[in-house]
Amino acid sequence: MKKILFVFVSIFLIMTGVFIDRYVIGAHTAEADEDTVILAQAEARPSKNSNNWVVKIDNTEITLDEFIREFNVHVYSLPIDESQKIKYESNINNKKKFLTNLINEYLIYQKALSEGLNKRKDVRDLIKAVERRAIIQVYLNEKIEPKLKDIPDAQIEAIYNQNKKVFAGVDIDVARQQIQMQLLQRQYNEYLNELIDELKGAAKVVKNEMIVL
Repeated sequence: MKKILFVFVSIFLIMTGVFIDRYVIGAHTAEADEDTVILAQAEARPSKNSNNWVVKIDNTEITLDEFIREFNVHVYSLPIDESQKIKYESNINNKKKFLTNLINEYLIYQKALSEGLNKRKDVRDLIKAVERRAIIQVYLNEKIEPKLKDIPDAQIEAIYNQNKKVFAGVDIDVARQQIQMQLLQRQYNEYLNELIDELKGAAKVVKNEMIVL
């Protein structure tokens, strides 16, 4: 079984508590979509003479390139392995659902901008923190995820047999997946701690003892 791409120090976990999840937004499709949004049946490879936009929301156009970039970020954030991501990307229904949710996001985003939220200091501070965590997210995924080793089925089976009472009432496949996730997370944490120790050893970190937090 392929290694799962973990998102432990993840912008997406942070965003869960800050932004409305796309799938939650998608559950509330506006009835007046046809009045507010002009949809185009964009081809995967539009001709040179076609208008290269997927949707117009008032005065805002979302081009096909912008849509693809947004969709790629969405796929990257999914807690599934690479083979599942490829399958997810190839499903046209997933793209259609994502477009609906993206439209809903833009409607809320534009409303928030009209009320000046982007000018507030607390929002600017939040954006700065999210940007920092996004960079950390990608860096850790690229540095640590390739080091994760597949968990042998025998090891998973042994842990399951030793803890059958703990997994009582849990489907055996779900239990094995939970065990695998825990073992992979343990690996991840070990590599993360090694990296942090290495960085601390190379950096000069001084805390101001005069400041009481």
